This record gives sequence, C-alpha cells and structure tokens, in this order.
Amino acid sequence: MAVAAQGPAEVISGAAPGTLFPRGADLGVLNIFGVDAVVAYRADTQEIERRAAVGAAELTDRCVLDLLMNLPLGVAVPVASLSEAERRTLRRLPPGSVSRYGDIVVRQATQPIRIDLAVVPGRTWAATKEKAEWFTPFCARAVLIDGPLRRREDAVMEADFYGIGLLVTTGSEVEVVVPPRPFARRRHTAATWQLVESAYRQLSSNR
Repeated sequence: MAVAAQGPAEVISGAAPGTLFPRGADLGVLNIFGVDAVVAYRADTQEIERRAAVGAAELTDRCVLDLLMNLPLGVAVPVASLSEAERRTLRRLPPGSVSRYGDIVVRQATQPIRIDLAVVPGRTWAATKEKAEWFTPFCARAVLIDGPLRRREDAVMEADFYGIGLLVTTGSEVEVVVPPRPFARRRHTAATWQLVESAYRQLSSNR
C-alpha cells in the first residue's frame, strides 16, 4: 500500500470523528478483488458471540447463502415449502447456520459485520478510482492519494460525479477534498453476504 510511513488506517483514523464513517466504527485492512483497502465496519456482537457459542462453521458457499437469504431470520419455515433444490442445499448447510425442528427450519445466521466504507490508497486519482469502483455494490467508497494531487479540479469533478470520496494526505493528516457519497443499499444479495464473510475472516485474523 501507499502511505507507508504511518499506514493508511492510521491516517484515515485521524479524520474528524463522523466525517468519513459512523462514530464507533472500527478500521481494518483487507484485500478484496485483489485490491488492498482500509474498511470502516461495525461488528454485530450478538451474531459473533452466537457463532462462537455454537461452534458455527464458516459460510462461504454461494448456494448456501442464497438459501439462507430466502429464509427469514428467526422465523419458522416448513421444509415442505422449499423447492427441491433448496431442500438439497438444506441438507448440507454448515453447522450453526439454522436450527431444525422436525419439518421446520429456522435461520439463525446473519451477517457478522456491516461495512460502511472502503478506502483504497494510491498515488494517482485515475488508477486508484478504478480500484475503488469495485466496491460500488457493497458500501461507500473513497480513495486516499499519497502526495500531491495532479489535475485537482478534474479529479474533484469526477469524484463528485461518481460519488467516490477523495482524500489527500498532508503530512500526517488527511484532507477530505470530496466526502464519499453515503451508501444506499438497493437490494440484498448472496454476493454481498459472501463478500462480508470474506472480510470478516480477514479482519478477525488480523486482530
């Protein structure tokens, strides 16, 4: 990553509280889509503790996550109401993801964290913006430019148009040139949940 002297997470944490991400959010570094990013996230403590208590297995399979998303959280669903494909998937659900009571199934698992913002560090606006756009379906996004910002006016106009935050390091501080546009989730998908699980594994192992 760029910003090697202090580290991107430390630089971003120096921004005014609540400016870039919600107060109380944690910061972590992870790699998604082959892109290194600093993410601001909030943990679902209840879900994390539940998983630990029941020894829940990791959720990585897209078909499994599709089924879980079709089961309302904490609501009893007759197995007979599921399709044949869903019943096949049900038989191989990881431990701790559902509770089964005879012909009734209840989803227990939910997403363990919520990612509010992904910040991709780099040295040029154009190249770093392309990497930040990978996160568009999942959370708010921003770029952190290490050093002077060339063609500043063009970068500001593009950042504002695409809703990508534009941050520039100034010594040990970060200048919020364009704040990231708040993320509005249009739909919940298994792909989003899969990304969250991958992020959770990385962030947990980095603690």
